Amino acid sequence: MRPHKFMKNVLIFCAPACFLMSCSTVRSDTAFAPQLDPAYSVNAELEYGSGQSAALTLTRNSAEKWEAEFSAPPALAGVLLRFDGNSVSASYKGLAFSVPKTALPAKNMLVLVTGILDKTAALDTIPCTEQSDGTWDAAGESEAGSYTLRFTADGVLHEFSVPSQPLTIRFSGYAAATAETTTAPPVTNLTTAETTNGDTSQ
Repeated sequence: MRPHKFMKNVLIFCAPACFLMSCSTVRSDTAFAPQLDPAYSVNAELEYGSGQSAALTLTRNSAEKWEAEFSAPPALAGVLLRFDGNSVSASYKGLAFSVPKTALPAKNMLVLVTGILDKTAALDTIPCTEQSDGTWDAAGESEAGSYTLRFTADGVLHEFSVPSQPLTIRFSGYAAATAETTTAPPVTNLTTAETTNGDTSQ
């Protein structure tokens, strides 16, 4: 084959691949400033494990202090998890109890994402890759595996994913708040006998 014909064939073959790559990534390793206020709330929809899902409102009161109030599934609706450093507590309509077994997988996923969000919030900028749809991806490593934290073009939380779990969290309704202003409702401890099965029904 003549050299010029060979090069022509190579260019024809490579062009579609190069086009596809340029369509998915616009800029890489760019300093990006996410919008993560000292305190905020955001709606979160979780998909994890073998087809499990949950919906909740995630609130950051300050570094390492979070609250997650579930609205779905029905077995968890109304359950409030509080994260304070390495401590996690649960309550339902002001009644405290051990974290129910049905909430343990979601709790573990929330411990993971809140820890990463705390670390991200402590930085002015993070290295991100701009996608063709205008979103920005920050890639990292955790004990659970490689993760991607995605932001909108305005720096608002959009999505968090850990393919190895698998876990996907989609965020919406981000709203800044004043740090340490959340007033927790009074909590009454239940006895061990009342909380053995983690039932939150009234």
